[in-house]
Amino acid sequence: MSDLQILSETREHVLYVTINRVEKHNALSLAILAELRQLFEGAGKDDSLIAAVLTGAGEKTFAAGGDLRELAALKTAEEAETMARDAKATLNAIRTFPVPVIAAMNGNAFGGGAELAVACDFRVAASHARIGFVQGRLAVSTAWGGGPDLLQLVGRARGLRLMATSEMLSPQDALGLGLYDMVADDGETIVDAVERFLEPMRKQAPQVMRTFKAVADAQRRGDTRAEMHEIETEMFVQTWIHDDHWEAAEKVLPSKG
Repeated sequence: MSDLQILSETREHVLYVTINRVEKHNALSLAILAELRQLFEGAGKDDSLIAAVLTGAGEKTFAAGGDLRELAALKTAEEAETMARDAKATLNAIRTFPVPVIAAMNGNAFGGGAELAVACDFRVAASHARIGFVQGRLAVSTAWGGGPDLLQLVGRARGLRLMATSEMLSPQDALGLGLYDMVADDGETIVDAVERFLEPMRKQAPQVMRTFKAVADAQRRGDTRAEMHEIETEMFVQTWIHDDHWEAAEKVLPSKG
């Protein structure tokens, strides 16, 4: 395994990012959070991407939340607020990434790791990967935007219950709540499951995927219906005049003969 704590590569128009800290259960240190933010902000400029995949090293843990030993040094309100806002900025870079981001949940996600997972657009989980908003066990709350994300995904009552009970959900329970989008079949690797999930997306043009994501992001932000219509219209025009549209249209238009 590489000494680098963040691994990334682009293959076939998909950005693959791995948190590579398996010996610490992929705990999210301040340095890792800063590097993730820089990586996603930079990669967002790549117009050829159709999706991104974020995962953790190993098979046990997707991400174990903040690095508790490091965070224990933050004693003041000012230090805690700075940390929370900086980490939230990292997750916002993932939330607002211009194409869909898939959390490839190779293992458990808890605390801040669960917040990272729900910051992504989709979650594809290994058959053993559980998720839990367990912050209350340390007598703290969500801090990185994961609370609002969870409530939007599963609804107010269910989201509040998951935070209030600190429950670790099984993959099937998370799937049933809509927290997971796919769970790998028994014997199927997380890599294969993610590729299966990605397969239909690979048929889309990059600029079209950006349009879909922009409209979805507007809904996530709480934009008005009128604002969402404007975004949709503006980006539709860009896709309409693109060569990819005309090439696709030519294949389905009846021949003039």
